[in-house]
Amino acid sequence: MKLTRQQLLLGVLILIGIVRVGDWVLQSLIQGPLQERKARTAQLQKDIRSREKQLADLRAAGGRIDSWLRQSLPADAETARTAYRSWLLGLLRKTQMTDAVVDSGSPGSRRLRNGSVLYRSLPFTLRARGSLPQFNNFLFQFTRAGLLHQITNFSLTPAGGTAIFDVSVSIDTVLLPTRKGNELNSQPGTLPALATVADYASIASQNIFAVGLNTVDPLKHTFVSAITFSNGQPLVWITEQLSDRVTRTGPGESFSTAAMSGFIVEVRAQEVVVESSGRRLLLSLGSPLSEAKPLTP
Repeated sequence: MKLTRQQLLLGVLILIGIVRVGDWVLQSLIQGPLQERKARTAQLQKDIRSREKQLADLRAAGGRIDSWLRQSLPADAETARTAYRSWLLGLLRKTQMTDAVVDSGSPGSRRLRNGSVLYRSLPFTLRARGSLPQFNNFLFQFTRAGLLHQITNFSLTPAGGTAIFDVSVSIDTVLLPTRKGNELNSQPGTLPALATVADYASIASQNIFAVGLNTVDPLKHTFVSAITFSNGQPLVWITEQLSDRVTRTGPGESFSTAAMSGFIVEVRAQEVVVESSGRRLLLSLGSPLSEAKPLTP
């Protein structure tokens, strides 16, 4: 039977309709759900990765908080003031800096919106005298200490045209309110990057302040030049060769030279006991101050 033109067109239209219906069924009932499932799976995987990152960040933050608590100064401001001041003076003695004075200011606090204290800060200022290598060593030991503190400012002023500097350092410290105990952390921190102070010796050896300065160590040119007696009272003569200056002082009296400042504790026949920067030193008659021997308390 021969199909008419209308029948052919109708057949084509029916075929197109079947194809469209089949495509709709494929897209709506098969591929659509598959794509939605893939999208949900991808979103779930993204959410899982995000949650895993959050958990990792929380674990890392927890570790940092534990580390900060260890490195914090004691929560009580007066306890922290006493402990940190003692630590600073000990560090200055260890690095052989002299004429040390440590002061502290009033504590401040950072609060949350609900009024609770997030942390407290306690400022310190130290003044001392020393050479560039000694100050370099101080900076290394300070940075290496596992404490929540930082230097906010420092200045170096040449002392009388010598290689010795008057040093002034401003420091901020942190006190966390949940910190337990009254002792400072004794474990070293992760800074500085290099392991030993010798790795930083080149900084001091460059001596960028040396223009116009005499690099002679005044300790090697300052002597106890004489011990005399007047009316039974001893008198100590201290001579500074670099400036031809002579200081005369007695027991219980203070003295100040470019090399060292302190006070006389005891005068013996050939020796003098002085106290400088919290240390007692034995000076021998005729010997430079660089050969002073430390005395145990």
